[in-house]
Parts: sequence; structure tokens; C-alpha cells
Amino acid sequence: MSNKQEYADCLAIAFERAQELLKTNEGEQALSSFKSQPSLAHELKTSEGGQITPLGKTIAEGIETLISNLSQNKYLYSILMTALLVKAINPTQDVRIAQDNLSGGYSNRSLDERVVTPFLKDHGLTHCAASGTESGRNFERPIPYTLDYPANPRGRGNKEAFLGILHAVEAEGFDPFPCLVLLMVLDLRNKAEENYEYTRAEGLTIQSMADAVIQHYQISRGNGRSRLPVLAIQAIYRCLMPEVARFEGKELRHPPNRHTANDKEGWIGDVQVDWLSDGTPFEGVEIKAGKQITSYTVRALPRKFQGASVDRYYILSTEEVYIAPENDEEINKAVKEVRQATGCQIIVNGLNRSLWYYLRMLSNPNAFIDYYTELVGTDPDVKSDHRKIWSDILNELMSEVEAED
Repeated sequence: MSNKQEYADCLAIAFERAQELLKTNEGEQALSSFKSQPSLAHELKTSEGGQITPLGKTIAEGIETLISNLSQNKYLYSILMTALLVKAINPTQDVRIAQDNLSGGYSNRSLDERVVTPFLKDHGLTHCAASGTESGRNFERPIPYTLDYPANPRGRGNKEAFLGILHAVEAEGFDPFPCLVLLMVLDLRNKAEENYEYTRAEGLTIQSMADAVIQHYQISRGNGRSRLPVLAIQAIYRCLMPEVARFEGKELRHPPNRHTANDKEGWIGDVQVDWLSDGTPFEGVEIKAGKQITSYTVRALPRKFQGASVDRYYILSTEEVYIAPENDEEINKAVKEVRQATGCQIIVNGLNRSLWYYLRMLSNPNAFIDYYTELVGTDPDVKSDHRKIWSDILNELMSEVEAED
């Protein structure tokens, strides 16, 4: 069996191709052309009365069936993704023999747990909460996934599509890679089209607002998670700008930086306020998601500023212990050095503490939740799972408020 990195690389290439198909200017035409290739346009087979007969669907249509029923069959999506991946890397492996205790078999579940599910999570794709355990007994019988495999999964046409696709790549020799790509394309497209109803939060305490946003970050997983605290600070600044006198004659960059603290296009941080007069940076905020603040981060600021006269620069960490005790003295020293070198006030702090402090300053804290909700719903780096989590948090919050009334 190949090593973990080979599998991860193959998934990454498929994901990149899926993103290209979704982003192309040709849109549906490009997807239609992709589905017309032999490895997706071939007709699936099924078993009737012990005889192999045409199913009346192409491989692409079989994949569409599975994706349309995805809420009912996440485990089939995961098993199929893993089997196709194995076939792409190890062409001689019969991927229908998905248990390593069977002669000539491999462990579909083990590879799913080690490689596939972590990849799906990190890239905002559908995955099983417990890495395939939702399948129960339905697809765990110790026999190969041949066309006559005895199972009754939920979702009309799921069984026939799943077994037919495996038959096509194994018994008929069709390329599994386009199937991998199409699975990802259709899943990503579904998620992009999902819309969540966000309950308008009213009557919340400052503490409950701060706790809700922190909870959102803590519960969320995968790519895009680190974007959430950036959006929270962006929402705070949208509230602060019209209220604080020192921001008069200044402008908040929107949307926030999508490349952490780079110097392209005048960016110095993740969130940034510029002078209206000449567009130079006035204040910046850098978010360290899942990382403690170090003296290196502080000492890198003069180079990042590139001679700009920055008034204040905040470095905020999502970690509860945002500075390791042994680094405290060194960071204080670095803050003083940068202050002397640039004239900029450097503030290092925990994001949670800062969020609570900012909310206390606002005349209308509810506006913060409104802005944050808007950003979560529209920012391209936020994944569908993160939007669903935020919707659930808001609903729960308002249920608690209503119960208290």
C-alpha cells in the first residue's frame, strides 16, 4: 500500500482541479464538457436477477445521485472517495474488497480515518463525524462491493450508483480520478449554494456576545476557521470607526486582508485602518489564530511597516495563554525596541480579552453581532460548516433570551 503522502497529494490535485472547474468563466459549460469524457459519460451497470444490465445512468449521473442524497449517505460518499483514491494510486488493487481481513483486500476504513476524512474536514467538504461509523452494518458486511452486494442504504438510487461506479472503475477499467474530481466539484457547489437563516440577535448581554463569537471559533474546524477571529475584529472596527474621534479622517479597509499580514497592496495586518488623505496605514491588527505571540512577531514589524508612520498595531492571539510565561520579558523588550524604532504603539493581548473590552466601548453592541453575521454569511473563506455553526449558535442564544422573558 502506498504511503500517506501519496494519497494526500492525489486528493490535493483533485481538489485543485475541482476549484478550477468552479471558478472558470465558462461555468456550467465547463462542467458539462468535463462530464462528457468517457470516464464519466459511460453507462453504469446494475444487477437484476443475477444478470448484469444497464442502469440507465452515466457515471456522472450516478455521482450526481449520491451528491443529491448526501445528507442521507455521508458514509457512502466517504467510502467511495476512499476507494477511488486507492484505485488512482494503486491500479492493481481491487477496491471493491474494502476490508483487509478479506483475501486481497485493503482497509477502506483505516485510510478514511488517517487521510480522507482529515482532508475533507480541512477543505470544507462533506465528511462523516466519526469517519464512516454512520454506515453501521449496511456496508460493513465482510464481502466485496460487487453489483449484487446486499444492502439498503437511505436515498433513492444510492446503492445502485455506488456499486455501479465501483464496478466501472474496477471491472470495466475506467479512470477513477475524474470521479474524484466530480465528487468534490458537486459537493463544493452545493455548499456554495447553501443559505442559512440567521436569527437577528437582540437583547444579548456583552458577555453572551463575546462568548458566542469565541464559541464559534472554538467549535469550527478546517480551512477557513482562522478567518473567523479576523472577521470578528473587522466587525468591531466597523462599529468603532464612526464612534471614536481618533478615527476621523480615516477609513477601514474592507474586506479584511485575505493573506495574513503581508505587505502587498499596502497591507500591514489582517485588519487595517488607513488615512483617507493618502491611503497610508494608520492602525493595524494582526491575528494569531491557534498560536502564541512571540518576540519574533513583534520584531518583524519595522520591516512590515516599510517606513510608514503607523500609530498603533495590535497583535492578538486566540490562545488563552497568549504569551508563554518564559517569553514575557523578551516580548516586552521587543515592544519597547519597536516603539523606539518606529514610534508605533504595539499592543499584544489575547483576542478574547480584547473582544470583551471593545464591546464595552460600543454604544450599540448589537450592531457588532449584525456585522459579524453579515461577514460570516458573505466572506469567501468561510466554509458552509462554519456558517451552519453560527446559525445554530444564534438560534440557541435567542431561545435562551426568549426563555428568560
